[in-house]
Amino acid sequence: MRNKSETKKQNVKLIILYLKYRNSYNAGFQKYQYFKSLMRYITDINDNTFIRRLFDEMMLNGVMERKLIIGSVRYRFNPYHKTDPVPYNINFI
Repeated sequence: MRNKSETKKQNVKLIILYLKYRNSYNAGFQKYQYFKSLMRYITDINDNTFIRRLFDEMMLNGVMERKLIIGSVRYRFNPYHKTDPVPYNINFI
């Protein structure tokens, strides 16, 4: 029988593998509910507390980005640490 830390590590690896396969980076910033439903599907675990612990572990690993958009916290799966291009304006007078 595995202990909880081994189970958590295995599930986090499985979730990261699936999200990479699905190219979830391209989904952009999503609410926690989006990732929660995906993680439930991937792991077949319905325990909300355990799912949140898996998500927190992914945040600690640095594969999730957090951003405040119009008063709501959004997250993006970003295992490659890509940055958004900085928009620039060219004004001709």
